[in-house]
Amino acid sequence: MKLKISTRLVLVIGESAIKLPLGRRGYLQGKNEKDLYSRYAGTGMLAPLKWERFGITCLQRCELATILPTEAIIEIKSRIPELDIQRCDLYNIDNWGTRGGKPVLIDYGVSEYISTLYR
Repeated sequence: MKLKISTRLVLVIGESAIKLPLGRRGYLQGKNEKDLYSRYAGTGMLAPLKWERFGITCLQRCELATILPTEAIIEIKSRIPELDIQRCDLYNIDNWGTRGGKPVLIDYGVSEYISTLYR
């Protein structure tokens, strides 16, 4: 099992990554992840969301990216306009994974509003 902490505590167990909110920002990120996945799952650019309850999300585990997918960043900003925001951390390799050899975003809960809560 692996742990990662920021605004959410991430537990990687087997084939799942469970993200537990540690406050309001984390809760909002979980809700936003569900919303974005429900609208943009068909792009294949987001790690699959298994479920969301009370801001807690469970995503399908993906391999971590070893190279920052610059082309995918450009594509995801054009295909998912909500992620084309100034304070969106798409250039953080820790937010990317791979699935079937293709890059997928594994942390996509930020929004324009949520990004302003980090100040």
